[in-house]
Amino acid sequence: MSTANTSLCALILFTLTACGGGGSGETTQANVSNNTNSETSTETSSTDTSTNTNTDTNTDASTDTTTNEQAEDTATYQLTFTRTWEADSFATNFPANSHFSPLVGLTHNADGFIFKPDLPASAGMISMAETGSKSQLKDEISAIQNAGHSNYLIDESGVPNSAKSITFTFEASQQFPLLSVVSMVAPSPDWFIGLQGVPLFTDNQWLDSQTIQLKVYDAGSDSGSRFGSANQATSPAEPVMLLTSDPADSDFAAGVHRESGAYIGMIEIKRMQ
Repeated sequence: MSTANTSLCALILFTLTACGGGGSGETTQANVSNNTNSETSTETSSTDTSTNTNTDTNTDASTDTTTNEQAEDTATYQLTFTRTWEADSFATNFPANSHFSPLVGLTHNADGFIFKPDLPASAGMISMAETGSKSQLKDEISAIQNAGHSNYLIDESGVPNSAKSITFTFEASQQFPLLSVVSMVAPSPDWFIGLQGVPLFTDNQWLDSQTIQLKVYDAGSDSGSRFGSANQATSPAEPVMLLTSDPADSDFAAGVHRESGAYIGMIEIKRMQ
């Protein structure tokens, strides 16, 4: 090869080397790799965001659960029985020694009733309504408790002629949320006032307070028509019903004053905090 040709080849090789040959392909591939890593990082960030969202949701659910309060299993109540049975409002044959016998009752479930209108009275209820005695009725309540239908006995004094009211406390539970209490209207053949299965706990809430006007019941065991009538046993006995009498004998019709609609008394129930 001549010296001229050798110089020409050397010049060509130098020029190709200076232009970089095919190296630009690897650089582009490196850039693609860098872009791929960037997208992967973005996906990771998205995953973290999803995780945070789930954590927030779980926190809200926990808060809702802790704010859902449960009612207490038991409650204590104050009961005030006030008489409104007076000579000026119930004038017909009003007895000079009017009073209410000692109160007796219980808190119970749906199977623990001591009386129901339109059903015959028990022997204990008849004894209470005719004489004011509560011993036999207390025995019946004890049997109700032994059967698992009550856990609290109410055994209190009455309202004498010289008094206007009586106040006492009692307990109820979610298992035994109903209140029943009775007292004889005295003197009388077989008349009484009473609460029958008043609900104290409903819809997961305890009753705060309630005032109940009292009507007079006839126990159905004595046919006497006036407060001071002699004993006249009813045979067969009739069901318990609201008292309705002849206007000449007393002022009662369907348990209240036949003209004014006045009640013989009232019971106020208030939950103690």
